[in-house]
Amino acid sequence: MTCLAIAIAVLGIAAMRRAHRRCHGYYGHGWYGPFGHGHWGHHGWHGKRHARARMMLHALFMRIDASPAQERAIIAEFEKLQDRMRAAKAGLSDARGDLGAALRGPALDDAALGAVLGRVDTATGEVRAAVVDALRGVHGVLDDRQRGQIADLLDRGGWWRGFGPYR
Repeated sequence: MTCLAIAIAVLGIAAMRRAHRRCHGYYGHGWYGPFGHGHWGHHGWHGKRHARARMMLHALFMRIDASPAQERAIIAEFEKLQDRMRAAKAGLSDARGDLGAALRGPALDDAALGAVLGRVDTATGEVRAAVVDALRGVHGVLDDRQRGQIADLLDRGGWWRGFGPYR
């Protein structure tokens, strides 16, 4: 009975060490190592979502056989896109107060509602321009074969299905 308890304890410790290594690496650097892409996994929901986007990008890079220079350029484009989208979202935070003011009165204030919708239209235009600029940058980095592969993946839809834990 004692041997069974010791064996279970040893297996439990081995499983815990393996799980720790999987999350933190052998030297505590994280999933991609000391010179990887940062450590986003333990910083709340935003970090997990960001890490998932990076993982999908790396899966795409493997599928289209992108060079390291192409990977760096595409990641830079996506980071610029994220920064511009964050700035547009920050501009919308003031619109909530205006929308609250428009709804607060006994009648809907059309002037305040028009100001809110103007801010929303401005933010939408900024995001649209940012997406178009990012797509132009990525398009310029890829060669014809890679563009064709990405186009085929987009045509089929669901290109990420082969990369998750549920294959």
